[in-house]
Amino acid sequence: MKIDKRTPPTTAAKVSATQGKGAGKASTSKASGSDSLTLTESSTRLRSLESQLASVDVADTSKIESVKAALANGTFTVDAEVVADRLIDHTKEALRKRPRKK
Repeated sequence: MKIDKRTPPTTAAKVSATQGKGAGKASTSKASGSDSLTLTESSTRLRSLESQLASVDVADTSKIESVKAALANGTFTVDAEVVADRLIDHTKEALRKRPRKK
């Protein structure tokens, strides 16, 4: 027996029949010609907070300016041990996420 992996296209009648409780409401809104959407207070608040967070600058400008000044003065130092530790940690994490061969 051959298994066909293609999915048949769903029609509007099939979709509305499988929606359950919301199917009756959907058909009445289609009959009236207008759709409406009501958000709960929490979802409205969440959207407001998301838009506020999108406008927040996450860069520490004072730290950026101090690094720029240290680079310009030639006083910027790199802690090789910290860089090596973070490189090792990053490599370990990458290896953990890699799929295993069987």
